[in-house]
Amino acid sequence: MSRLVVLFSYALLTFIARPAAAQEVLRAYCGRDGKAHLVFRNGAARTLPTREKQVGCDHVTVARDGRTVGWSVLVENRCTSYPIPIAVVVYHNGKQTVISPYQMVWEWRFTDEGKRVAVLSGQVHGDPTAADLYDAQNGKAPGEVGWQRDAAYLGDRLGTAVR
Repeated sequence: MSRLVVLFSYALLTFIARPAAAQEVLRAYCGRDGKAHLVFRNGAARTLPTREKQVGCDHVTVARDGRTVGWSVLVENRCTSYPIPIAVVVYHNGKQTVISPYQMVWEWRFTDEGKRVAVLSGQVHGDPTAADLYDAQNGKAPGEVGWQRDAAYLGDRLGTAVR
């Protein structure tokens, strides 16, 4: 009997947990606490933890797939009187991936229904110097020529060369 209960419980959790992890996001925003907040279509809400040295977030965006959310991580900068974005955090199915181009993030956007993230980055003062495309699930730049098209589009919008 106990094996049957365990087996039934496992099956039930398998079928219920998977849809819960892939909940569709109704809206997302940055709260006054500097943290990203998600509100799911079923009414559930989640506040996500900040990254190290994070003082705020900005440009909170829900991808077209409705399950992927991203935001810029703002940190204090001793050379400016305002915090600057240094990374993009991507949230998908309960997992967070950090994309950090090692310079300030000027602009970013989702492409391909949230599977990729195009990022313009560069020094704090001046113009963006790099336009790169990253895999939203693992944060790596794939380096495929076809992916450069989206990064080039983002770079061309601001008159920036793609590296």
